Amino acid sequence: MTVRIHEAMEDVEIGFRQLEFAIKLLSYCELDNIKPADFDTDHLVMLEGGSLRFQSGNFSTADDINRAASVAVLLAFSGTVLILDKAFEVAGIKPDPAALDNIVRLRTLVYMLRCAQAHGPADPQWEVRGKYICTLNIDLDGIVVPLDLAALNGQPFIIDQIGGYQNWYRIRNMAVRALSLVRAA
Repeated sequence: MTVRIHEAMEDVEIGFRQLEFAIKLLSYCELDNIKPADFDTDHLVMLEGGSLRFQSGNFSTADDINRAASVAVLLAFSGTVLILDKAFEVAGIKPDPAALDNIVRLRTLVYMLRCAQAHGPADPQWEVRGKYICTLNIDLDGIVVPLDLAALNGQPFIIDQIGGYQNWYRIRNMAVRALSLVRAA
């Protein structure tokens, strides 16, 4: 199991590095540092098995570029949710909304986020059923995040519902600390 946890932890690092890249790219685009005239050109990518040709026209305005970069952030976020959920699974930590242990509640939130992402990573929706219809309070190193999962059910997932990307990185940090303890055991 130690090898599997180590690999899962590496995946978490890679996934969050990709999210960082996507967020930086979006910020760079929003600051108008990528010009449509420079970016929206015919582009040929030479690959071993052939080549890909991308025609101009899909990113001809700053709004087109910003929108694409925004979707890249959503997809990278979705990837981190799936990776973090898998890391908890590999570690044998199961979601339990009734748990008193904060790490198990944190794991439960990650599971609920995975459920939301699974139904459309570019347009995730909360899907809450059965024992998960509850209020979940999670302590993120002194910042308590209360989530009324019953009220969120069926609603679009918005990152601000969990306190923004700042809290997502707090969740990652707490999860990595907890998973490191499992790996060390």
